[in-house]
Amino acid sequence: MATVRPFQGILYDPHRVDLARVVAPPYDVITPGDQQRYYQQDPHNVVRLIAGEVRPSDSPEDNKYTRAAGFFNAWLGQGILQREPTPCLYVYRHQFVDPISATTRTRLGILGVVELEPFGGGVLPHERTHARAKADRLSLTRAVEANLSPVFALYEDPRSAMRPIIDTAMSDAPRLSITGEDGDEHTVWSLCADHRFQELTEVVSASRLYIADGHHRYETALNFRNRQRLEHPDASPNAAFNYVLMLLVDVRDPGLTILPTHRVLHDLEGFDPATLLSGLTKRHRVVKRADPAALLAAMQEPTAGHRIGMALSPSPPRGGSRNHVPPPPAEEGQGGGLFTIDIDRTVSPDPVSGLDVSVLHREILQRELGLEESILEQERYVSYSRDVQVIFERLAAGSAQAAFLLRPPAVSDVIAVALAGQVMPQKSTYFYPKPASGIVFNPLGADIRIQALK
Repeated sequence: MATVRPFQGILYDPHRVDLARVVAPPYDVITPGDQQRYYQQDPHNVVRLIAGEVRPSDSPEDNKYTRAAGFFNAWLGQGILQREPTPCLYVYRHQFVDPISATTRTRLGILGVVELEPFGGGVLPHERTHARAKADRLSLTRAVEANLSPVFALYEDPRSAMRPIIDTAMSDAPRLSITGEDGDEHTVWSLCADHRFQELTEVVSASRLYIADGHHRYETALNFRNRQRLEHPDASPNAAFNYVLMLLVDVRDPGLTILPTHRVLHDLEGFDPATLLSGLTKRHRVVKRADPAALLAAMQEPTAGHRIGMALSPSPPRGGSRNHVPPPPAEEGQGGGLFTIDIDRTVSPDPVSGLDVSVLHREILQRELGLEESILEQERYVSYSRDVQVIFERLAAGSAQAAFLLRPPAVSDVIAVALAGQVMPQKSTYFYPKPASGIVFNPLGADIRIQALK
C-alpha cells in the first residue's frame, strides 16, 4: 500500500550551529511569544523558515515566504545546512515527560519520504482540514521547495518486524543528539546505503498509513505535487515532489500519547449558566466537584459512559454584560462551579458519534447552547486549549464563560474513524509531543529524484 523510500535530506551542520538552539516545534503550536523567543535564540533557528515574521511592509516580492526561501538558500550556501551525499532513512527517538502522568516516555519512529496519493487508499486521515492553513503552507512550500516539517503517521506492524531493524540501527553511534529547551531528548540514527532498506520498506508497505498529525501538511504536499506535475509534465515518476517527508510510528508504540483538547466558551450573547446547568441536570448525571484538583481527578476515573468536565466562570465577562446571569453560589475558591457530566453511552456503528468530543458537541454545545458545527468552525464563541491552568485563569478573570474538559480518544479510536472513512470534529486529537522541526528537511526541486530500491 504505502511506499516509503530513503532520500537525500538536508540537515543542520552540528559543527556550525548548536542543534538545541535551532530546532523548534511545528508552526501550528508556535505562539507569537514563542516566535519571538526562537528568533532571538539563534539567527539560524528553524522558526525563520516555518513561522516567519509578518511585517507591515510585506509585499509580493518581500514577505515571510520569500524571506524563508532566502534564509534556506543562504544557509545552504554558507554550509549551515548540508545535503546528504547518499539517500538515507533515520531512526528518531523522542523522549519526553507525559504532562498528565509526569512519567518519562519514549516514542520511536522512522523518518523517510512516502509516495503521495489522495486520501482514502493507502493513506487515511482522521481530522478535517481548513483552506486557510493549506493556502499558507502551500505558499511556503512553493517558495522554499522543501518539506520543512514531517507529517506524523502511524503504521501497523502485527509481527513486530520493524523493531529488530530499529534496534540494530540504535546499536550504532547516533547521528544527532539534542536536548530541547523543554527537556525533550531527540536522538537520531542514520540508515544510509543500508541493506535494511528493503526489509524496512516492506514492513511499511504491508500497512495503511494513518495520519496522526499534519493533515494540512499532507494535503499541501498533494497540492504542490499537482502544481508541479502541470509545470513539469515530463518529470519522472520518481521526482521528489511526488513524495512527502513523514515520521512513521508503530500504532502499538508504548510512547504514543494523545492529550485532550478542551473547549472554552466565550462571548456568547445571552449565555445563562444556571439554565445550562438545569438542562444538563434533567437529562444527565451531574456531580459537583469541590475544586479543580478534584475535577481533574474525576476526569481520570474509568466510567461506563461518557464523562465531560464543566467549569463555570464566577465572574461576569470583562466589561460587563446585561445578559450575564450569575452562576450558582459557590464556596470561596471554588469558582462558579465545577462539575462532571456523565452521559449514557449508546451503541452505534458510527465510530465518530461514540467519541466523547462528539457527545460534547451534540449534547451540550449544540442541544443546550445552539452552537452548530458550522458556528464552531468559525471559532467565534468556542476556542480550544490543552492547558487547564490557562483555562482556569481565563474563567477566574471573566474572559471565558465556561469550559468543557475532555478525556483524550484512544489510538484505537483514531484508527477506527480513519478505517470508516470518517473524520473527527476539529481539534479532537493532539498526539504529544509533536516531532521537532529542523531534524531533517526534504528538498523538492523538480530535478531531484527519489531512487528506487534495488
